[in-house]
Amino acid sequence: MSTREVVAGDRTFELVAEPPRTSLTDDAHTLWGFNVEVREGGAVVAIKTCFVGRVTVQARHPEALQGTAEDIAAVVHQMAFDKIAEGLASGEVDDALVFA
Repeated sequence: MSTREVVAGDRTFELVAEPPRTSLTDDAHTLWGFNVEVREGGAVVAIKTCFVGRVTVQARHPEALQGTAEDIAAVVHQMAFDKIAEGLASGEVDDALVFA
């Protein structure tokens, strides 16, 4: 599981990501989806359902597409964490879809 601590104002959150899932295909995967729990003081305060597309990964981290499943997971989790952290900084502490 990937995690990250985020401080937004006077609040501290922990982001906890599930492993990414993809559709079953013989072709290259085009989309990864996973949930990220937003925790505050150990309690889940929101669940972000995240989607990261292949084109975005290819543009920002092309080396990940040549790596292992763990390499891709690390990249898509970090991309989602960045997007969620932006929202938390703006006060968005609720369940939401996140397209990173």
